[in-house]
Amino acid sequence: MGKVHHSASSEIDLLEAWLYIAEDSLDAADRLLDQIDTEARTLLMQPKMGRTRDELAAGLRSWPTSTPYVLFYFSDADGITIARVLHHARDVPAIENWPKH
Repeated sequence: MGKVHHSASSEIDLLEAWLYIAEDSLDAADRLLDQIDTEARTLLMQPKMGRTRDELAAGLRSWPTSTPYVLFYFSDADGITIARVLHHARDVPAIENWPKH
């Protein structure tokens, strides 16, 4: 089984989500990141589960987590690379400069 890798953008996304939620509850912020990590690891078993998002970047896929966040990722022989972790309410098509795989 491969590994979950993170782009610099996804690490910033996760930090921003944690900081926002931690303003109200450190435990809730930690649980959010744990849940997102668990679901990212689930994608390792079936990385093609996600919706193709070639309109954003070639080879990009997305997966809605059980949290309010969506994983945007690339899949290859080494596992998956999380490109972004965005709140479901974000205007995703308006985001420029998607990480390339």
